Amino acid sequence: MKLLIGQILPYFTVTIFILGMLYRLGRWAGARIVHNITLSPWLQTKGQVVLRVGTEAFLFRNLFIYDKALWAGALLMHFALFNILVGHLVGFGFLGTQFTLIPVLGITPELSLEMSNLFGAIFGIVLFVALLYLLYRRLAKEAVKLVNKPSDNLWLLYLLVLVGIGNIMRFVPDYHIEYILVRDYITALILFRPVVHMELLNNGFFLVHLLLVQILLIVFPFSKLMHVFGMFAERYIVNRVYHDPAPDLPNVDVVAARQAGLGVPDGNTAGEGV
Repeated sequence: MKLLIGQILPYFTVTIFILGMLYRLGRWAGARIVHNITLSPWLQTKGQVVLRVGTEAFLFRNLFIYDKALWAGALLMHFALFNILVGHLVGFGFLGTQFTLIPVLGITPELSLEMSNLFGAIFGIVLFVALLYLLYRRLAKEAVKLVNKPSDNLWLLYLLVLVGIGNIMRFVPDYHIEYILVRDYITALILFRPVVHMELLNNGFFLVHLLLVQILLIVFPFSKLMHVFGMFAERYIVNRVYHDPAPDLPNVDVVAARQAGLGVPDGNTAGEGV
């Protein structure tokens, strides 16, 4: 199992993840938007579009308007997840001393390591609790159950197990993983060196955690989790600046629109295409 999960599968995982992402993003980029589906009221400038997409992407503006309880749970979950992902990359890269890179704070390597562990513990707990809350909503609230799908529940359960195992390795000393061990393992994989002999792979919780992460990455490009990228495209499409008033709709002054050059075709240009 150590050979399969720790040595062989990571290369398949990275390959499938990269090719899958390129395939999905390529399909989106090449898709033709036949009809203008900008939502009313239309935004007038690109700056307004950037602000709208930013607030919806990072602050979940629509959720805040329509369901503040869901907004709080979703915002906490995504914020904690983002910090954990960044914390993994930075923590393993700098061995927990990343806060020393901010010279004005005067943080020592020892304090930085303690801060890294503290923030990791806090966000691990917050993420686990937020996932539990989102799962509770899907199982307990009648309005949510009407549109809920079993696959949505399975994803939440999957993430709960993944995060739960990570928390066990953080809080239970017998299963704790040092930064240096993970960095050495990743470095060996990048350099195509054998890793089966490494002490890290003797930790059963780490092995299961690693397997779950790899399965997640393999499935990611073909799942609903792609909303993290698709949301930006969808929000831009429905919020972009729209200059073409629709002809034959009530309250549309076609003559004024033509005089302003807003794109309503006249008789001489009607045959030039859509």
